Amino acid sequence: MYEFKLRNILRQVKSQNPQKRYEALGQLVEYKQQEGLEVQIDLLKNMIKTAASKFPERVDHWDNPSYFLIDFVCDFFRPEVAEGLIRHFDSFDIQAKERAIDFLILTEDEEIFSFLEEKIVQLIKTNDFIIPYRQLAPYPALLKGVLDASLDMLESQRFKFSTYDMLLSLNASGYEKGYQKDIVLPILLEDYVKEKQEYLKFDRDYSTKYVYTAWKDSYFIVRNRMRLFLNLMEYYFTPEVEIELQQALKFRDPFLKTEALLLCIVKNLPYDDSILKECSTHIETAEMVYWELKDRNMEHLYPIHEGKQPHLAKTRLFTTIIKLPEEDDGIVHYPDDIQVQDKLEMENYYGQPVRYYLMSFKEHDREYVGWVGAYALEDGEDTAVLWNDSYTDYVEFDSAPIEKHKQDFFKERAEEKQNYDNSVYFQSSPKLSRGAWFFIALAIVHWIREILSGFTENSLLISILFTVVGGALCYFEFYKNKKRKVLIIGQQLVKQDGANQQSIGIHEIKRVEYDKKSVLVYNKKNELAFKFPIRWVRYELFYMYMKEHSGHLKNRPFIQG
Repeated sequence: MYEFKLRNILRQVKSQNPQKRYEALGQLVEYKQQEGLEVQIDLLKNMIKTAASKFPERVDHWDNPSYFLIDFVCDFFRPEVAEGLIRHFDSFDIQAKERAIDFLILTEDEEIFSFLEEKIVQLIKTNDFIIPYRQLAPYPALLKGVLDASLDMLESQRFKFSTYDMLLSLNASGYEKGYQKDIVLPILLEDYVKEKQEYLKFDRDYSTKYVYTAWKDSYFIVRNRMRLFLNLMEYYFTPEVEIELQQALKFRDPFLKTEALLLCIVKNLPYDDSILKECSTHIETAEMVYWELKDRNMEHLYPIHEGKQPHLAKTRLFTTIIKLPEEDDGIVHYPDDIQVQDKLEMENYYGQPVRYYLMSFKEHDREYVGWVGAYALEDGEDTAVLWNDSYTDYVEFDSAPIEKHKQDFFKERAEEKQNYDNSVYFQSSPKLSRGAWFFIALAIVHWIREILSGFTENSLLISILFTVVGGALCYFEFYKNKKRKVLIIGQQLVKQDGANQQSIGIHEIKRVEYDKKSVLVYNKKNELAFKFPIRWVRYELFYMYMKEHSGHLKNRPFIQG
């Protein structure tokens, strides 16, 4: 039924009536949001062809069928979709091309990467394109190919900062440090000095509260650009850069000061210990300093040696709250006077010991409860490692004693766990086999032929018998398939085959592999826990859900892609 509706949408998005196009695109978005939706590959191919065709003149920003169709098909990670996107790429709308590029990057195919390199460079020259530098970052060879053909975009205001982002990703990957230094360095220094002048307009009046409650985006743009330049200076370092770093150590913005400090440490340049302590205790940067030092195997330099966990918890809560969206009346969330009030320990879903901190903070003259955790105590009593579950429900701190707040926390966690354990996140059953569909098609053709040629008494009985027997076999297969399922329920992978059921905790899985016939699930002992026919699932969707539900694990299972 839904395939018939999707085909109708393909007709409606080309209607001359804008209202019909609007309604059709709305229906398409609704279908896109349906989990587990399966669409025949022929229909997906038709959607790609339609997206590459001409549409009536646009009447508003929403009126872009090419983009919405490509966005829909890109949810189906199939080779035929990639082939169709490549074949019709040049005829897509620019936004549809951007969405197709995101999809094609994920194929990690060398031939497709060659195609992408050519097309991305062409699109950069059009001046309407948004460079997908974040998606390109994990693929330095592709990134370098794009940069080789477009490095002159450093002189373009439209693409300057996207190009700098690509340069940082390429250098940070280690693929080619100091890439094109003779070209990049003088432009980098010139742009840094210009941006520094913009920053210095804020420096004298800098305060954390001003940044998040008053200056906001007007300042964040300057800060982010300055941080980008300072990060690049690690790979484009000269005596001139050293002079700029020494000045940056005096900036009042703790992020810029921290970036300069870390580079001084890495380059073995002089710095004052008081600056390290200042950055390590500032509410904005305490966590940043710790993790940057740890990533560089310099954790011993962090000046907070005891009580590191509750110290970092304050920054974690601050960061969590300032990222909350503004209220409808424009009021910004800004926490002040953050304090650790208590702590509690428990076991998470996997039986691992974790710790949460009960915090208090003030906002708009009221004091509220906040929670920071869950710190992974397996890594040590004072570890900074946590599975981030920090939040506030804006419960007033004085509304109950501390013990009552803790009881409410445990009760809420128990309810969440129960809901999570009973929630079905993925469910798939096998469809009718090709043999069953072949019989249905054969039966339809047979009846049409008999109707056209006229029934005889014998042919009618044979036709009825043929249809009843075949129909009964199809119904039996359909009935049987309804009782065959693969599910993800909570953190359990479940296989159901009639009355038989097998399950395994996702954290107990070592690897998931597949061949032409089956999907095989192995436990931590490398033993086959169970297997099921691959036709029971749409594997690319199953793969996506398995990755999503195992991504937070410390020891993640291997899921064959």
